[in-house]
Amino acid sequence: MKYQFVFVFLMQSFFLNAEPALVVKKLLETSPETIEESMENLDSLKILKKEGVIAEKANFQGDYHHFYFPKKEIEIFGAKLVALDHEYLAEYIGCCVDPGVAVVLKKVDGFNSNEIDTFAKQNSCKINDIEKAFIPDLVMKQLGHVNDKKYLFELSCKQNDKRHEY
Repeated sequence: MKYQFVFVFLMQSFFLNAEPALVVKKLLETSPETIEESMENLDSLKILKKEGVIAEKANFQGDYHHFYFPKKEIEIFGAKLVALDHEYLAEYIGCCVDPGVAVVLKKVDGFNSNEIDTFAKQNSCKINDIEKAFIPDLVMKQLGHVNDKKYLFELSCKQNDKRHEY
């Protein structure tokens, strides 16, 4: 029991001092088992909030989606994080919750898809063209990237993505 406590303490210390990009990757790797928020996701989001990477509350909320816009620049998979979509059931409002996390990324100069392709395959995630992703127009307008759509894409690691082989 004593060793378990030490291990948990060391892991929490590691994640509290982790690079935000690593925390976002951890969120994407976490496979949702239920339609409610997972403790792993809550812990990772708490770290991002504490580090000032995202706001305490979602910038935009619609249906089961909670969109966060980064307050700090984060590069992940050789692309810039533009938005983080945490989808979960807080209260029942109708059908079709697809719990998990997706990120909207913007390609930067020299972008190479090898790393993200490997990650997506290893974690049963789906890479979507921004036109095929669920990103409400209001979110796109708030992001200010309406004219940059050719550089934007979504990496979705939600429950339904993990159930299908692509």
